[in-house]
Amino acid sequence: MTAPLLSVGVIGGGRHGAALSEHQAPLADVRIARWAASPGGGDVSAVREFAARMDVPFAREWEAVARDPDLRAVLVLGEAGSATAAAEAALGAGKTVFCAVPAATRTEEMNRLAGAASGGRGGFLTGGTVRLSPAGRAALALIGSGELGPILSVFASLRLPVPGNGDRLSSMQRPAHEDAGWDLLDFIAGAVQAQPSRVHAHIEALFGSATLDTAVSIIRFENDVVATIDVARCLPASLAASPEGEVEVEVIGGREAVRIEPGATAVRVHSIGPALRPWVDAPVVTMLGELAGAASGAAPRGGGIADARRAVDLMEAIRAASARPSARL
Repeated sequence: MTAPLLSVGVIGGGRHGAALSEHQAPLADVRIARWAASPGGGDVSAVREFAARMDVPFAREWEAVARDPDLRAVLVLGEAGSATAAAEAALGAGKTVFCAVPAATRTEEMNRLAGAASGGRGGFLTGGTVRLSPAGRAALALIGSGELGPILSVFASLRLPVPGNGDRLSSMQRPAHEDAGWDLLDFIAGAVQAQPSRVHAHIEALFGSATLDTAVSIIRFENDVVATIDVARCLPASLAASPEGEVEVEVIGGREAVRIEPGATAVRVHSIGPALRPWVDAPVVTMLGELAGAASGAAPRGGGIADARRAVDLMEAIRAASARPSARL
């Protein structure tokens, strides 16, 4: 006898919402019961369209989804800064929550989320595109097994297209690392189980953007691991690149090293113009799988509150370092 599907509520849209609405295959173990826009309602039109595309009921109030007694699990998507309130409410209502990175962007938000997770009956999972990619999961498994030996250094690079006139406003308002660097920080938080002890950050506008489009950070952790994070909006519009950008991650251990390209999950198709078409499921599908497993009592494989806090701590350290005059190029 087939087990009933887990009813899941979704709050928020953004890039993960768009990818979920475009998913053509059946979703294993889950049924999306209701879909609401993010707190603040900035993505109402997009989420309404996503829900209609998947034939899912659109909920006018996100609080109703977060607290729906018929839902055991909630998937929180959306843009940076909009997810904390939704995840906090769902955790307080006893839901199992998977929140796409970043679940919180500031220490005070992280403290609220941690309080809701510790005081509620639900569970909390988080993860981003690098951690949840097949390559990222394999790399973290190698690190966790000790096969690489003690980790000595991590290099993580993200190259993004230069913003065009039609790009979302946040890309032109926030520095590159604040807008797009969270997925790298999430992976590093999973790979390095230590707090930063010293951070140097160089943030500049180098590629003609109206805001800071390039950020290079060097982080030394308390366990002596050194991580270099490089985020830049620098790819020309003529290049057939994914909106997610081009990612490279290299982890060097005492015995072995591993280098991955988490975004290399597409084939390049040339017709009138070059385009990329994915051949593996989008990370949001993995989020739903992790959510279903955790809600059913399986041991979580994704990141939790501790990893989310480490990622926020890293970003706060980078912000502090970049504010110092000596941190500017």
